[in-house]
Amino acid sequence: MHFSHFRNRSNSILDSHLFGSIPIDSEGKMILRINNLSREYGKSKAVNGVSFDINQSDYVAIVGPSGSGKTTLLSMITGMLSSTGGEVYFDTTKVSDMSNGELANFRARNIGLIFQFSELLPDLNVEENILLPALLVEKFSSKEYLEKCEYLIQSLHLESIRKSYPSKLSGGQIQMTAIARSLINEPELLLADEPSGDLDPENSELVRNLLYDFNSRGLTILLVTHDMNLAFDAKTIYEMREGAFTRVVK
Repeated sequence: MHFSHFRNRSNSILDSHLFGSIPIDSEGKMILRINNLSREYGKSKAVNGVSFDINQSDYVAIVGPSGSGKTTLLSMITGMLSSTGGEVYFDTTKVSDMSNGELANFRARNIGLIFQFSELLPDLNVEENILLPALLVEKFSSKEYLEKCEYLIQSLHLESIRKSYPSKLSGGQIQMTAIARSLINEPELLLADEPSGDLDPENSELVRNLLYDFNSRGLTILLVTHDMNLAFDAKTIYEMREGAFTRVVK
């Protein structure tokens, strides 16, 4: 598939039914298991023996002060940072048992990623950056991808910048584009690090509503955030301090 496949095609259906719901019998299925996960830097423990499970359609938020290990934990869960102890399982597959290629392919097909400081490809416009995962993993037809892209663009109010390039965008616009990109492949699991961190209150609310909508139809979400409005939408909130979970707030 190439970007030419997406050109000159109509977008006729623009509603949330473009993104499917999970089967009822999938609810409650364990999708992610974190077992005694640790990361040490010298004598300092950035993450210290963290364990928890996440089931299909869960919405989990991790809160806590800066420097408490939240981003380090999320980076280990994605497989982008190695641990010094413990294990991460996606379903029944141990992350450390995957090759780099297998892990990259698994992430592309099954996981949406939102980083605290998102980047876009500079030679692609907003619409093309959102559609980029479609070139890596062809899960849907070109028509379906275009309709999903249009729905995300309208949901996040990106219509006026859809043909703009990253050099012309604000930090918030880049983040909104990256959020749309993370959802275009309809992932099973979304991992998000401060998704609303660079957004004004109006756009933060757009993102909050979009994530709530996707979760209501079965998307499993694990996010790190200082935005308590976003955190309180979660079904479970963990507080992290000094590399460890101190309590479940909700």
